[in-house]
Amino acid sequence: MPYFKRTSIRDIAEAAGVSTTLVSFVLNGKANEYRINEETARRIVEIAKEMNYNPNIAAKSLRNGRSKIIGVVVSDISNPFFASIARLFEDEAAKYGYTVFFGSSDERADKMEHIIKNLMSRGVDGLVVVPCENTKDFISSLVLRDVSIVLLDRYFPGVKISSVALNNYETTYKATQHLLKFGYNSPGIVAYDVQLIHMQDRIKGYESCMRDAGYEQKIRTMRIAQGSPIESAGSIVNQALKQGVDSFIFATNLISLSCLYAIKDLGPSLTDRIGLIGFDGNPAFDFFSRPISYIQQPVSALVQKSLQLLMENMENQETQSILLDGQLVVKL
Repeated sequence: MPYFKRTSIRDIAEAAGVSTTLVSFVLNGKANEYRINEETARRIVEIAKEMNYNPNIAAKSLRNGRSKIIGVVVSDISNPFFASIARLFEDEAAKYGYTVFFGSSDERADKMEHIIKNLMSRGVDGLVVVPCENTKDFISSLVLRDVSIVLLDRYFPGVKISSVALNNYETTYKATQHLLKFGYNSPGIVAYDVQLIHMQDRIKGYESCMRDAGYEQKIRTMRIAQGSPIESAGSIVNQALKQGVDSFIFATNLISLSCLYAIKDLGPSLTDRIGLIGFDGNPAFDFFSRPISYIQQPVSALVQKSLQLLMENMENQETQSILLDGQLVVKL
């Protein structure tokens, strides 16, 4: 296999007949600062292009203290919600001149810690993390070490770390109101059995709306373990229907899909009477026998705001928490 030698500043200097220092000034955008002749600067740039010069990022980062790389750790990049998050991060980070390294924690604390330590060993300038359960102490330890970090989608109440998330309480409250307005007087919610703030707020929003509407006795909060098979979701749905539940709010995209498989098997005579609201749209919803409303999260704003807070934190260590509004896309 042939060896391709990287073009160096010395190679360009020899081709241009100038010093390596002069080439370095020009390629680092300091030609005007050092009053370098315009024609000479132009010729150096042209030669660099002809020789396919690519700057040594590692060496440059040692000089200026920045790698221009950020790490983003999500729960599962194959999840449509986090896949769209990842795609937008690439585009938005590029506007700041940054490249993104991604990792999926699979909702495992040990894996998340391993990924973050690996990213830090590679010299990332900052981190955007979707935290999983039992990681509060680890995340807090990073802040004590002055690691620039922003939490996305979830946060830890009382911990001074920048975060950007959906206003889950308000959004789910309004979704429950919507079902009640359309005549469903016994809605239930299916959520993961975790203590993470985003899931707890979705449950609280639903339960508060039911109490405020005078339906406290009809509150049906159903919890399912993360990673549960579709059969478990089916059992929960069937049991809820026997208890008189006439509509459902599904607290995540994946819960929606698992429960819809079970509801589909009930037949159109029953499914056409059930009110359904999911989290995040999914192309699979279009293949269901009846329309499915869903809560649309402001994905672009989540990414833009988290990057903005990260850049600010890298500059001045300031922290800020932002809650964004979701939108109910009505299909009922």
